[in-house]
Amino acid sequence: MNQITICLLIGLAIVCITMAAELWHTRVVDSRQMAYISELLEQILQNRPVSYVSEEKDTLYGKILVQIKRIDEIKAENNKALLKERDSIKQLLTQIAHQLRTPLANMENYLVLLEEDGISEEERLKYINAVEKSERKISFLVEKFMLSARLESQIIQIHKSTSNLKETVAQAIFQVYKKAQEKDIYIDLQENENDEWMVSHDKNWICECVYNLLDNSIKYSKAGQRITVSMKNNEMFTQISVEDNGIGISQDEENRIFKLYYRGKNTQGYEGFGIGLYITNEIARKHDGFMRVCRKENGLIMSIFLPKTGTL
Repeated sequence: MNQITICLLIGLAIVCITMAAELWHTRVVDSRQMAYISELLEQILQNRPVSYVSEEKDTLYGKILVQIKRIDEIKAENNKALLKERDSIKQLLTQIAHQLRTPLANMENYLVLLEEDGISEEERLKYINAVEKSERKISFLVEKFMLSARLESQIIQIHKSTSNLKETVAQAIFQVYKKAQEKDIYIDLQENENDEWMVSHDKNWICECVYNLLDNSIKYSKAGQRITVSMKNNEMFTQISVEDNGIGISQDEENRIFKLYYRGKNTQGYEGFGIGLYITNEIARKHDGFMRVCRKENGLIMSIFLPKTGTL
């Protein structure tokens, strides 16, 4: 065997040994990487903090580790959302129990009184009216609590169509007319007759919004006062405002009054549950609009802004 052949064989052997060593090293590295990936996944499955360490970014292994980290972050975000939803449900149940306790107790007491012997017809009618009042309050509470729960759970769907917004506002005014009449309160609708009121909105839900604002204004205004409902157009939005001269709010409450179950500092002695403005604000947001409150020396101006048709 000549010297050249021997050199070739030695070179080939070195190449084979090098390739075998690299293959062995690769397998060892791959095995370690797979073991580490398995460990990270197990930590995620067991809901333990992930001990993520990686200096590689441009390799497949590095990309997989980044994806695992992202999965862990998404899991953490979902856990936070679940905890928030659980706390929200607990708060809702607490509020339901608290708000229902009084009318239920009243119904029970008056029903006991109705069973007594010797009550007069006047007393009987008084007790029946009291039971009916408590029943209406319970029905109202259940309806509003269900509505607020559906809003928080993103169940309510807004179905917008382009229709006359003035008719929607007029319908809300009609619904509160009896309450206003009982307190000798006059509701004045002001609008520019030349303006166009064809706006994309859900008539039922926007009617609910305006009704809530009017209901509050009537409740917190003295007898004989005036409530002004005005409609305006600007370049981007159509504005519905309800202005009253009632009890108003404190200086630091402009944003807080839209929180669920929050009641203003001036509302002591008035019936209410802190639900209406929350619902109104959420519905406005679902219309891609917003609400604004303006304090006055006496009373408030509450405004709903809806995008004009074609601006979105």
